[in-house]
Amino acid sequence: MADKPIVARMDSTNILTDSYIALSKAPDVWNSNLNIALRHITRACANALGVERASVWFVDEDLSEMECLCLYREDINGFEQGVKLEARSFPRYFTALNFERVVDASEARSDIRTKEFTESYLLPLNIYSMLDATLRKEGKVCGVICMEQVGQVRKWNHAEAEFAVAIAELLSQLILFYSMRDRESRFRALFEGSGDCIFIVRGSVIVECNEASARMFRCDKNEIVGCTPIKLSPKQQPNGSDSNKEAFKKIQSALQGHRLTFEWTHQRADGQEFDAEVTLNRIIIEGDYCVMGTVRDISDRRMAENALLESQKQLEYRATHDSLTDLPNRESLHQTASYAILNASQSMQKMAVLLLDLNRFKDVNDTLGHRIGDELLRQVADRFSRLIETENADLYRLGGDEFAVLLYGIDDPEQAVEFAQKLNKSVKEPIEVETMQLEMGASIGIAMYPENGENSHALLRCADVAMYYSKTHGQAYAFYDANYDSHSTKRLVMLADLNVAMRDNHLLLHYQPRIDLATGKCTGCEALLRWHHPQHGMVPPGDFIPLAEMTEIIHPLSHWVFRTALKQVRNWMDLGHEIPVAINLSARNLVDLRFPNQVAEMLKEFSVPNHLLEVEITESALISDPDRAMQVVADFHRMGIHMAIDDFGTGYSSMSYLKKLPVHTLKIDRSFVMDMLSDEADAVIVRSTIGLAHSFGLAVVAEGVENDETLQALRNLQCEQAQGFHISRPVPVEDFNQWFAKQT
Repeated sequence: MADKPIVARMDSTNILTDSYIALSKAPDVWNSNLNIALRHITRACANALGVERASVWFVDEDLSEMECLCLYREDINGFEQGVKLEARSFPRYFTALNFERVVDASEARSDIRTKEFTESYLLPLNIYSMLDATLRKEGKVCGVICMEQVGQVRKWNHAEAEFAVAIAELLSQLILFYSMRDRESRFRALFEGSGDCIFIVRGSVIVECNEASARMFRCDKNEIVGCTPIKLSPKQQPNGSDSNKEAFKKIQSALQGHRLTFEWTHQRADGQEFDAEVTLNRIIIEGDYCVMGTVRDISDRRMAENALLESQKQLEYRATHDSLTDLPNRESLHQTASYAILNASQSMQKMAVLLLDLNRFKDVNDTLGHRIGDELLRQVADRFSRLIETENADLYRLGGDEFAVLLYGIDDPEQAVEFAQKLNKSVKEPIEVETMQLEMGASIGIAMYPENGENSHALLRCADVAMYYSKTHGQAYAFYDANYDSHSTKRLVMLADLNVAMRDNHLLLHYQPRIDLATGKCTGCEALLRWHHPQHGMVPPGDFIPLAEMTEIIHPLSHWVFRTALKQVRNWMDLGHEIPVAINLSARNLVDLRFPNQVAEMLKEFSVPNHLLEVEITESALISDPDRAMQVVADFHRMGIHMAIDDFGTGYSSMSYLKKLPVHTLKIDRSFVMDMLSDEADAVIVRSTIGLAHSFGLAVVAEGVENDETLQALRNLQCEQAQGFHISRPVPVEDFNQWFAKQT
């Protein structure tokens, strides 16, 4: 059949609402049998949404298989049934059903939740978009209603997703209704076998309840039957409302045909309170309208949610704080400094960055051991913390024996000198560690804003140069001076050599594969830049990429990386292999509004499908200009390019960015994965991160996998993918091809 356009409707919300209401009252739905009802609903849903296919599927208890109960096809104006799907063939889709209420896959062939249907189902049937909503029974998935758009992409809106959820709820009720009406014995078994409290209200009293009700409220059934529903309510809700009146209103509303689901605080006969989820439905018994209610104890779920929230808070706190001293860390310094610099520029004030390094600390560690060294650092941190209480300043530990201070609102550089002297005096006072009196000193470097730099990275680098000068010259402190910067000439030479390297092909990419933990197969690779210098050999990326990011050379360098990687993807395609490649995006590129179009041109040049490119960004890269960065990310998303958050957990405000960013993948930083088997804190973070990612519908890649035990542990946690030295180091393309050939 010919593709038909998707026509925008002026009032789609009202139309869908009217359609739902009509379905909920239709005689063919409630007064026939389940098969006729499903045919009526699927046809009506297809017409309401303007899609060519609508179907209802039943999912078995262990979520391993689903069977089509009814499929409406517009092209034949008829129905089919009986097709079965196994979870082992479509693991990501089944996982999405378990964690999500709605799977709104506008681009089903590339959406991570549905793309595994592409070859066997979507392409043969010309399906572009899927909108699925889960039917649930006792909190577990029991079925799916699926709407499918044929011929072109359908961007599902909020009203359509809500409509799908409402229909799923209606179907859940419908299945229960027919089960109750047509199979009384089965109903009785479910009624009495349920672990939830189930009660029936007729008139104004409870006429029946199951044994679980007595167990839940710790009383006899006879104490419930014959009472008003108030028996199952506490005297007052936490919000202060009168629960007697609230319960009466809800029962009356249910009697009028409104299905209600709400959370309520109940009270057992012994006075103990518990959190519950209450559902009220209108049913018909012997011609009378009654209300069937279920009460589910959700105390355990609440505890789990609170535990997950606490784990997330710990993860975010750990990402911005030093574990030894509990001080804010380097990432936190850059975040705070960005806002402080903005305020200072507006108020025309100065700001100082003081970088402090303890003298002779290495001798303490080497002579007395790391335990003494750690205690020494904690005491120094405590002294400095008390010192800044009366100052307009913030204290940070950057690692090792390095501390930094941001000093705000300075009118005269002498204020920075005075504070540096206080720091030095504080650290010189004897420190008692396990009955030993230790005397320390410090070397302090000072950089001033705006004289020495306009961002935190530049200021910290200048402070580091000044600190090194003070240490090598035996001074307590030193201001930054360009003459001290012995790296200036080397930096200029390196940047000049980098330009030559791009022109003369001294740069190359290494590729590190990642695998699907369920199958062990390669799912793609990450492209990593390497520089083979004619005189100096292999130059570590950390020696030249930060320099490039401080200059305009980062733009042609990023272009080189993307072009080279996409050209290689084309080469693999010509050999019959579709191998997705992930590329790290520089913070400078992330605020360049032209860059998405430039990437689009490169994809077109090499005829590489957009879904074979994944762009990795870090949370910290969003900080400098969040608005422009979010616009660039949105442009990549509209192009159908997969986005991944790299080094998750080491940035800032992880949860807030997960809510905002249209990402497909989350990569857990190697610092958490490497020690997850020996460090319980890291293990908790990894578990919580995987659960958090799945709740947002994201795939998870674990970095830094260095042994088979870690790989198995991640597989048990349902992590989808992994990369690390245990799988393969980053290798030249020839070695990668050999590795890939062995996998296939």
